[in-house]
Amino acid sequence: MSSLRSHFRGRFAALLLGGSVATAGACAPAITTQQEVQVGQQQAAQINQQLPIVQDASINNYINQIGQSISRAADPRGIPYRFYVVNSGAVNAFAIPGGHIYVTRALIERADNLSELTGVLGHEIAHVTERHGIEQWQRAQQANMGLSVLYGVLLGRQPGTVERVGVQAAGGAWMAGHSREAEREADNRGLEFVARAGYNPRGMVTFFDELLQERRRNPSRLEQWFSTHPLTEERIANTSRTVSAMNLPANLVTDTRAYQSFRARVRSLPAAPQGR
Repeated sequence: MSSLRSHFRGRFAALLLGGSVATAGACAPAITTQQEVQVGQQQAAQINQQLPIVQDASINNYINQIGQSISRAADPRGIPYRFYVVNSGAVNAFAIPGGHIYVTRALIERADNLSELTGVLGHEIAHVTERHGIEQWQRAQQANMGLSVLYGVLLGRQPGTVERVGVQAAGGAWMAGHSREAEREADNRGLEFVARAGYNPRGMVTFFDELLQERRRNPSRLEQWFSTHPLTEERIANTSRTVSAMNLPANLVTDTRAYQSFRARVRSLPAAPQGR
């Protein structure tokens, strides 16, 4: 299975044709929260047709219960966050603008306790709250690589032939790996969000450390995660220091029976489709 982000870069021309425009301009226009939500809904609808999204009601209810408990503590804008489990054997997670968060079954299977999963969810939620995907898109615009406003949201018309070239060029900006600065910000904000929601933020540290150790044993096994989430000993050490400096209450949740039941149910899913 190719990287979930890379898999969709080639498909984003189609995703954005229904709602995007490419025009030359020196400055990308501001995108409002309402517009971000609309675009996210359009993209999620297309993504969910392409990825093997798990349809098990119990699994979906649990991941949304946990994810939304964090997003409510994190994002005061009232965005309707949605969380999805992808039946994939690759360890990965990503967020798109508008509050749509995707995690693979392989990631859940490797998250030994609830705090490790919430660490990943907090990190991805932080990419949304800090609008990192929007910023990537706007940087692409300013470099004359793509779109300047979203057609379906702002103008209500389809792009022309010349404009479609810009759509294809910039489509990957939504899904590209974030900068180190954005990753560091997502780490720090994610730790804050997780603790605010009542979960132990140290789970982010232990999960990242486990992935780094596994990568040393088998470099190719976690290629997708590391291609989109640069992870080093220094980053883990910085995250650990941040947690140690936090004034944390003693009753934060590290694990629950409900999480272990959820994880077991995920493990019992049919094998992930090959080549997805």
